[in-house]
Amino acid sequence: MLRCSSIFSVVVTTALLALSGCSSDDGGGAANLIQQGTLVEIADGMLQGETDGGSRRFLGIPFAAPPVGNLRWRPPQPVAPWAGVLQATQLSEPCAQEAGLTTPASDIEDCLYLNVWAPDPAPSEPLPVMFWIHGGGNTSGSTADQVPLGVGGLFYDGRDLAESRGVVIVSTNYRLNIFGFLNHDGLAAEDANYPYSGNQGLLDQRAALEWVRDNIEVFGGDPNNVTVFGESAGAFDTCYQVASPLSRGLFHRAISQSGGCTTRNTTNQEALAQSDNLAESLGCDTANDALACLRDASVADLLAASGGFGPTVDGGFIPDQPRALFDSGEFSKVPYILGSNSDEGTLFAIGTPPIESEDEFLDALEADYGDRAQDIAAVYPLSDFASPNDALIRAFGDNGLVCGTYDTARRAAVGGADVYMYNFSRAVLVDVLPQLGATHGAEIAFVFGSSNEAGDEDDATISESMQGYWTRFARTGNPNGDGALAWPIYSDAVDQRINFDVDNEVLTAFRRAQCEVWWDIHAEEFE
Repeated sequence: MLRCSSIFSVVVTTALLALSGCSSDDGGGAANLIQQGTLVEIADGMLQGETDGGSRRFLGIPFAAPPVGNLRWRPPQPVAPWAGVLQATQLSEPCAQEAGLTTPASDIEDCLYLNVWAPDPAPSEPLPVMFWIHGGGNTSGSTADQVPLGVGGLFYDGRDLAESRGVVIVSTNYRLNIFGFLNHDGLAAEDANYPYSGNQGLLDQRAALEWVRDNIEVFGGDPNNVTVFGESAGAFDTCYQVASPLSRGLFHRAISQSGGCTTRNTTNQEALAQSDNLAESLGCDTANDALACLRDASVADLLAASGGFGPTVDGGFIPDQPRALFDSGEFSKVPYILGSNSDEGTLFAIGTPPIESEDEFLDALEADYGDRAQDIAAVYPLSDFASPNDALIRAFGDNGLVCGTYDTARRAAVGGADVYMYNFSRAVLVDVLPQLGATHGAEIAFVFGSSNEAGDEDDATISESMQGYWTRFARTGNPNGDGALAWPIYSDAVDQRINFDVDNEVLTAFRRAQCEVWWDIHAEEFE
C-alpha cells in the first residue's frame, strides 16, 4: 500500500485534487495537505480529512458495501473502490433505528461507515489503536451520538485521546435490531462462505476490524496493537468478539465497560422462531419466498414489527454459548479490562413509578424471579437503602450489568486471560438529576475526555486517571505505570478491583454476596 508521503502519491494526489477541485484552506495546496497528513491513500481510494485541534480526523469512511436491496441481512460485502478524493469530514447517518436516548430515529440502511482520529502531526512510529463499539442495546446508537439528558456534545469524540494520549481512535457504525440480527434459514443458504444467519451487526464490527488491520497504518496506527473497547451493548459485543473464533488475531486487548456475555444467550432455534413471528406479522409467512418478501418490506414496517432483535448463538460467529467457550478456554486470551458502575440501574428507572413499601418490593421481585425473590431480598435488605425503590433499582442494575460483567471477568481469568476489574463510582449530573448517581454510561465522558471541558476540577482529575489507565493498557496490555495507584490483576481467589472516583482505591469482593445469588439464578437457565 502506498503512503501519501511517497513521491508517486504526491504526483497522483496533485492530479486528483486538480480534477476534484479540492484545495487546502491555507493555500498550501496538495503538498501541504500531505505534509499535514490530512490527505491519505487507503486500499479503496483517497481520503481528505481535516485537522481538529491537535488531532487529524477522518469521518464517514465506508468499510463495507451498503447493505441494501439483496444485501439486506447478508454478511458485510467489500466496499467498491472510488475514484478521486472522498471528503471524509462528516459523520455518517445512524443505522436504521427508532429514536433512542442518544440517537434520533433513522431509516438509513446505507450506514456502514467508520471514523478515525489520529495525532497531528502524524507520528514517526506506529501508535496503539483503540477501536470503539457504541452502546444502545444493539437496537439504537451510532458513532454520532450526542451526550444525553440535555448535556449535548459528541459522546464518542476521539480528539482528546488522540491528541493528549498518543493513540489512534476508531469508531464504527454497525447494523442494529432487525437489520443487524435477523436469523432466517434462507440466509444460511445464500452464502457458501458463511452458511449461517444472524449476527450481521457483529460481522459488521469484524469487517471494520479487518479494515483497521488493512488500513490503519496509513493514519499512524499499529495494526498489531489494537484494543477493542465498548460500553453497554458495545461491552457485550466486545465480549462476543473475544469469544468468537472468527475474530481471533484482529485485536490484542479488550475493554468491556458495563457488559459481559456469559449469561444465557438466545439460541439459533429461538431466533428462528422470532423471525417466523416477524414474517407472520408482516404477511410474509405465506409468500412463495418469505425472505424476498421481508426484503421488500419498508424500514418503518420492519422496525415496528421487530420487538427487538439481538445477538444469537448462530453456530458460526458464536458457535456455542459464550459461557461454554470461556469455560473451555476457546476464546481470545487477550488482556481484558471489565467493569461497571455503582448505580447501573438508575438510568433505566427514569420516568417509572416508584414503589413505596416492602410488600411492593417483594411483589416486584416475585413477578420476575418467582420463588427466588426471598433469596434476592435477603442480599438487598431495605435497611441498607433510603427507600424500597432504591433497593429494587440496585437489584435491577446488579443483575443486568454489574454481576453479568463480573461473571465474564471471573471466567476469562480462570480461562487464562490477564483480567483487570474496575468499579466507577463518580456521581454525575448531581445538580440536574441527583438520583442518577454513578449511572449506566456515566464513565464514557471520563474515558473520552469530554468531562475535562464540561465538568469540574475533580471530574478532570478522574478523567486524567482513567485515560491514563486505558491508554497504558492499550499500549502494553497492563494499565499500571506513571506513578498511578497499582491496579491489581484479577483472580477469583483474591477478587480485587480498582474503584474510580476522586481518590482511587482498591476494593475487595465488591458486591460478591449479591452477585453470587444472581450467578446461581443464571446458572439455572443452563440446566
